[in-house]
Order: sequence, then structure tokens, then C-alpha cells
Amino acid sequence: HVRHSTCMHMDIHLTHTDGAFPDAIPFLKWCNRRGIATGVISNADERYGDSILPMLGLGDDMRFLTFSKNVGYEKPAKEIFRAAMKQAEPWLCLVKCKNANDDNDTASDGSSFPLLRPEEVLHIGNDFKKDYLGAKDAGFHAVLLDRYDEKELASSWREMGAPVFKDLIDVVEYLGREQYELGPPR
Repeated sequence: HVRHSTCMHMDIHLTHTDGAFPDAIPFLKWCNRRGIATGVISNADERYGDSILPMLGLGDDMRFLTFSKNVGYEKPAKEIFRAAMKQAEPWLCLVKCKNANDDNDTASDGSSFPLLRPEEVLHIGNDFKKDYLGAKDAGFHAVLLDRYDEKELASSWREMGAPVFKDLIDVVEYLGREQYELGPPR
């Protein structure tokens, strides 16, 4: 069963106290080469997107930044996830609109942007309730990262049904094993 993902949302797990995790930039570049829109959904202050991400070299590869203060909802509310999905649609149009020939591939408001469906989105997070349950409630696929080797916490997440990985390389391998088709539809 092939699942398709054209958009990936990520939480603040791209960074740690010493800078970006070593897999963050290669992962973002890998996604961009495949036409996958990547961005951030965060309950943090929008200054994270204005200064911290660019300072770490992550700003150029993010196609959208969705901050709770700007949309009026915090994770795990599905509204913040849906707002991020809408922010990704214009970028996806650069890739996907060239192939869109039917009316079902445009946004419901009549704009020329392709309608991104929740089942085409993978959210990668680091909090079971805010990220995993929030994304699933919005209709997205979701996985969690255990960046700090918190074995008991990661085990409890797995027991509750969440796929949990050490890093973004593990996520890529998982997507391959699960037969995800990444990138815009052909």
C-alpha cells in the first residue's frame, strides 16, 4: 500500500543547544530535491523563524513557518496544523500546478493553488500529545523523534502507537520501508 506525502511539518527538534542537529540540513535538502514542502509548526515565538533558523543555516530550506501566535491556536489544536497546510500550498503550486489539469486539484477558495490533503502530510515532532496526537487529529501521518535517548518516554510513545525514531535518517529509512511515495504526484 503506497502512501503519498507532499509536505512535511517539523517541530523545533531540528536544533539543540549547540546548533542544528547534523542530520537537519541534509534532510531538508533531500526533501527539497524531491519537491517536498518542509516547514515548521511551533508554539514558540515567531522570532525562532526570523532569527534562529537562519542563523543555523536552516531558513533557506523551509517553505513555510507556522507559529501559534500568528494563527491563534497552539498545538495540539488541529487548526494550527491546517493553517500550516494552507501555507504550504503556494509553494507546492510551483511544483504541482504544472501537472494539474482537473478542477479537483485547486483550493476550495477558487485560487490556483493545489489543494493539499491532510493524508499527504507527514508531521515529525517530539511531543506525543502536541505533535503526534495533534497531527493525527488533523488527519496527518505523524512520527516522533527521540533525540535525547529517553528510552522510557520513547517506549511509552511506541506503546501508544507512535512510530519513534532517533534521527531524521531513521525517518527516511522508515518511509522507504513503509513504501511512502515522497514528492508531488507524477
